[in-house]
Amino acid sequence: MLFVNSKFFAVDDLERIRRHVADMIPHQQMMHRITAICLKDPPEIMSVLRQVIFCHGSVLLINGEMPRGQALKLAQEAGSTALLYGSLSEPVQFLSDSTVIDTPSLLQFSSGTTGTPKIIRRSWQQVEREIANYNARLSSNSSEVPIILVPVSHSFGLITGVLAALERKAQPVIVTDKNPKFAAHVIQSTRESIVYGVPYLFHILLSVMRNERAFHKIISSGAPFTGKVFDTVKARSELVIQQYGCSELGCISLGFDPATHADVGTPLQHLEVTVDGHAESPDEIIVMMDGSPVFTRDLGWINSAGRIQVEGRIDDLINVSGQKVIPYEVEQVLLGMEEIQEVVVYRTKHKVWGEAVKAMIVGTSSLSSELAKQWCIEHLPQYKIPSAFDIVEEIPRAASGKISRKWLSENY
Repeated sequence: MLFVNSKFFAVDDLERIRRHVADMIPHQQMMHRITAICLKDPPEIMSVLRQVIFCHGSVLLINGEMPRGQALKLAQEAGSTALLYGSLSEPVQFLSDSTVIDTPSLLQFSSGTTGTPKIIRRSWQQVEREIANYNARLSSNSSEVPIILVPVSHSFGLITGVLAALERKAQPVIVTDKNPKFAAHVIQSTRESIVYGVPYLFHILLSVMRNERAFHKIISSGAPFTGKVFDTVKARSELVIQQYGCSELGCISLGFDPATHADVGTPLQHLEVTVDGHAESPDEIIVMMDGSPVFTRDLGWINSAGRIQVEGRIDDLINVSGQKVIPYEVEQVLLGMEEIQEVVVYRTKHKVWGEAVKAMIVGTSSLSSELAKQWCIEHLPQYKIPSAFDIVEEIPRAASGKISRKWLSENY
């Protein structure tokens, strides 16, 4: 059915774990109730999902790396009846004041990178529709092996990675081993694969994979590629697919063979995307599903071929004396320098302008703030030039590999 690293789990293995879950939490305490799971082991997560769905219940999916105290807080905020934490060998923590949900659903908290996290609820029927339309667009057969490098406690890895693969009768390989050389070995020893990851992971893998053709197919999501990594990944892959989505809807679009880092292709069949902006002035991406709009808070536009171009988050815009700066635009200019390997641009406070642009950079030994500033002077209007350049050995990231500009603004 699926592999976790090098170990195979058959249907009977997951059924055995599911029966164990049934012994831990009575049927009536799952039915129309929320079971919060903060687990690390993929087969345990999959087995809990199967049992909850069987009981007509709902699941609150919490990142398996979350500290126990924070996981408990999130479970209580959602109105969960029980929390499964760490592994199924640990006792269930039953909670009071549970919420009744008549429509069995998958619940998640938004990332909170651009504001206070909120609960996102999607019915299992909506998840099934996403999977059906996703597989129809992906057009992958069961012989292509999905290699999942991202956590299955996130919808990217769980729904479009594992569940979509199982629906099309493919056997996914979930890699939890943190050693990039192990992941590289799995990829290189698989003739036809679709590797699911985030740009940061692909950046690391490229550094340890020496062969010219590193990947068969890859699907990247969670954040845009930087210019240099994007070019390298395209050169060393048979096919690059950029996946775009949000918590409220799951996968929104797939961009096959994207022309640029911003190109995320066309929406899935059950969705309609509208954007009033254009290349020179991006606007908010709005997605319609079943006649209801979802305001993504993402900035973008649609090109002449009908492909969505995502330029960043509205919340990340920097207001410099009334003039708007999109961080990603400044980042792409800085990445044009040979001395710069990575960069993130974010807002900082300014006593005169209110807000100003700041850049954190990883570069070669020859890089200096003066060189970076001079480059920006030559390539950017004055108001977009960072007021400060921090040269660091490594840019802080969350466990998922994502960079939070909001967190950097508050802490740097």
